[in-house]
Amino acid sequence: MTAGGTLSKYWMFSPEYTNNPYPILAKVRTEQPVSRVETPDGVRVWVVTRYDDVREALAMPQLGRDIGKLYRSLGKQIGRDLVPPALISNQLANSDPPRHTALRKALTFAFTPKRIEKLRPTFQKIIDDLLDDLSRQEHPDIQTALADPLPVISLAQLMGVPSADWPKFSSWAKTLQNTDAADPTGKREKDINDASVYVSDLIAKREREPEDDLISAMVHADEDKRLEPKEILSTVFAMMTGGTDTTSAMVTSCLLALLTHPEQSKRLAEDLDLIPDAIDELIRYVNPVFNALQRITLEPIEINGVHIPADEIVVISLGSANQDPTQFPDRPDELDITKPRPRQHLGFGHGVHFCVGSHMARALAEIALRRIFERFPDIRPAVDPSELRYRPSLLLRQLNSLPVLL
Repeated sequence: MTAGGTLSKYWMFSPEYTNNPYPILAKVRTEQPVSRVETPDGVRVWVVTRYDDVREALAMPQLGRDIGKLYRSLGKQIGRDLVPPALISNQLANSDPPRHTALRKALTFAFTPKRIEKLRPTFQKIIDDLLDDLSRQEHPDIQTALADPLPVISLAQLMGVPSADWPKFSSWAKTLQNTDAADPTGKREKDINDASVYVSDLIAKREREPEDDLISAMVHADEDKRLEPKEILSTVFAMMTGGTDTTSAMVTSCLLALLTHPEQSKRLAEDLDLIPDAIDELIRYVNPVFNALQRITLEPIEINGVHIPADEIVVISLGSANQDPTQFPDRPDELDITKPRPRQHLGFGHGVHFCVGSHMARALAEIALRRIFERFPDIRPAVDPSELRYRPSLLLRQLNSLPVLL
């Protein structure tokens, strides 16, 4: 916003928005609920902010996720041809039905709540080991010591990667999460090639010798749910990129919310069995996945009376929707883990692109919060929360660090 309080066309990309988007979004919901904005380099984007509009947009078949069409639209705006990397072209989140339907059917079959539930003891062991390391640090940081490695190691376990290979798997995941393809050292290309060879070999091994893991489940699924090896490889890469930083953001955001609401953390510490139910309120409040993946208008559409032409990029604000007072009328900008909220939050999305890994993300967040409060009941931030900063991202609300006193 400008000094006078009027909305700038760049409001979504300002430092003010990055560090505290909620006051700006409250103004946007009132004045321009479907808002046309620009990126600093001049790319035109439409932002949907009200709960009912967000829920409608997430379910609209006219809003696609085809990555090729998204890249072509972006390329037209910046004046050059853009082609999506092969690494992401076959991923579930980057496709539309009917291709998306087949991929989701296969992944949902393999990514079952039963499989996740069975792995809870393993997840707890991973968390306890990371907390052991954290407790030995002179300046413990929850973000870097727990939240960042936790989902990557847990995913490796889920897929059947031997524990001896977890360090290099984690290194590859970090490389894949770096979206900047510029790499004069050649490390990014080498890591991608090494990861591709490793996962391809693991897929081939599971074809010959299946085990009780995610890759085996995908390889040996019924014919109507089975993926080709290249599709499994692409799916694994998608989980290494999109399924790890989102969970990392969830763990630290939920913990920070509790630590900055001492009456809430005290209530939770007194009854840790509240955690599973509290997770939904925490996700609604902190919105770790702040915006859904960008959509492309496959034809002209209208949302809340605003006409959006075909071939336009649309951002759907989950963070704004989850604090919309028309949907959550009783103090939506406050955290209350014991308060029943009307209807469901949109933290995991809605429609065909609802997060397929939501069961695992919830499980990791639940176990992490429980073990943190069991082991360190007096945990508190080591700095004033106003000093904490978030990583610039259109998708996530993720802290750079969360230093704590145990």
